[in-house]
Amino acid sequence: MTIHSQSDVVLKPESLSQWRLTDPTNPHDHQIHGYFRAGQSEETPVHFLHGNGFSALTLSGVAAGLPDSWPLILTNVPGHGGSDQPKQRMPDWQGMAASVAAALRQNLTQLCGKATQAHGDGAVIGVGHSLGGVVTLLAAARYPELFKRIILLDPVLFSPEIILGQQVMRATGVWKRSALVRSVSRRRNSWADTDEMFADLSQKSLYKNWQPEVLSAFVETASKDVNGQRQLCCDPSWEGGIFGSYPRGLWHAVRSVKVPVDILVAEDSYGFIAKSARRAAKVNPAIRWQLFPGTHCFPMEQPQSTAEKILELLGPLPQPR
Repeated sequence: MTIHSQSDVVLKPESLSQWRLTDPTNPHDHQIHGYFRAGQSEETPVHFLHGNGFSALTLSGVAAGLPDSWPLILTNVPGHGGSDQPKQRMPDWQGMAASVAAALRQNLTQLCGKATQAHGDGAVIGVGHSLGGVVTLLAAARYPELFKRIILLDPVLFSPEIILGQQVMRATGVWKRSALVRSVSRRRNSWADTDEMFADLSQKSLYKNWQPEVLSAFVETASKDVNGQRQLCCDPSWEGGIFGSYPRGLWHAVRSVKVPVDILVAEDSYGFIAKSARRAAKVNPAIRWQLFPGTHCFPMEQPQSTAEKILELLGPLPQPR
């Protein structure tokens, strides 16, 4: 049997049968969709949040590497997968954090019931990749009661200097002319079917080293049927807009977050991430960071190794420095 979400994203049971759709939530002006695996109620749930242009189940390979008894929730960032795009023109990272947190709160009540209340030191362990890492950090700083601890996978931690530059580019409109924004905004957005989409993306530099089952999950859940064609759920203009935006209050969140934070920085990634992670660990003793082999997309390229590292990090916490 094929399972359909309200956004016409298709789940193929042979590859994605362990994941069930969460009930759609409408925390602000848009619905948030995601997936869950029930696990056992006495375990602390783990919440996953993906990067820009991807979808919740691009992290399914990592999630599947965690113990079967753990409840898991994978949320689609606003404007991605089955989640609606917010109505405002400019992406608002704080707004996305608020929407995700509100949806998570409702999902926990629906999926875990009384078990959610048993964890007085935070409801979930948050895991976020790239954009999802920063949004998870913003949410944990703003809603500490929701998070026991967070693990950020190569989060795009813009330095204060980069944020200032992004502010100027936004104010002047120059952001629209940046090479990255133009490239993303013009990306291919239509394929005959999922087979053609998979074959095409598997040749692209961004996706070619992803594990096949992860790329398949992306193709199935980050696209939808539109007029007989397969089309990306995330409008390329929205994806480009996020690349041309910045997270307000990021460094306030870095300084104020109280829950333990682990940052895994890809060895072959954007240079500013390691510098910002080092800076973050200096200004907040709750934050620690380390390098991890691979590229910015290591969670999709090395899902099992990433899951093993997460399990290692979730061992006993080190004594405060």
